[in-house]
Amino acid sequence: MTNPTLFTPDTIREPRLVGSMDVRVEGEWPNAVTLRRGWHRAEARPWNDSVPFAHLRLIRGGSAFLDDCAYALRGLGADGVLSPPVTDTARKMWEDAGFHFHAMLHLLRRELDDLPTPDHLVALGSPSDMREMLRIDGEAFDAFWRFDKRAIQEALTATPNAAIHIVRRPNNTLAGFSITGLGTAISYLQRVAVDPQWQGRGIGRSLIRTSALWARRNHAQAIVLNTQTENTAAIALYESEGYRVLREELAVLRK
Repeated sequence: MTNPTLFTPDTIREPRLVGSMDVRVEGEWPNAVTLRRGWHRAEARPWNDSVPFAHLRLIRGGSAFLDDCAYALRGLGADGVLSPPVTDTARKMWEDAGFHFHAMLHLLRRELDDLPTPDHLVALGSPSDMREMLRIDGEAFDAFWRFDKRAIQEALTATPNAAIHIVRRPNNTLAGFSITGLGTAISYLQRVAVDPQWQGRGIGRSLIRTSALWARRNHAQAIVLNTQTENTAAIALYESEGYRVLREELAVLRK
């Protein structure tokens, strides 16, 4: 068991904006770590294997604590710190901590009625498919938005119940996969990725449909997802499948 690292003003000699530096870091970077100061708590992990930033998630605390966490993570070696997608309501607290806008995401929702059936054979996947999932994700997304193993595991554990759905190629390797999380009444389409060599064949559409059907079978009333505002092809696909873009947008902030 590793000893927590205690960051003090002498640990990182950078100008302070707000707050103090008595943040205790539990764990060993670049593995996932927990940051604490009294009642305040946050969790962080590398953004992904390609981008040397930290992904910071606040559990309890305010802007001063967020600022302290950012400085602690930079002291551990992160080139920068990124927020999760946050709503307009939560955004002010991050901005008060010195974070600024980095990317905007659309939030989309579909009610789980009148669902079409998939055009491909879609099966349940498992953690044994991780290697192939990582290969496809790395080829389907640019470096910033790519999922590494930590991000996929986080998507699978973000809700009490989750499912991997897969489409296989004739040689039994994967052509695409999706991850769907189940809350109480709302389900979450966490990820859809299709091998670029197999795109344009409706595989993504079949995965989207299967995710919605699985969510309805598990008593969800609606399914939601987010995607980059500039990802017009994906947005058009989701809209053709009955999703609507919500007025509320999400922002990823950076420091």
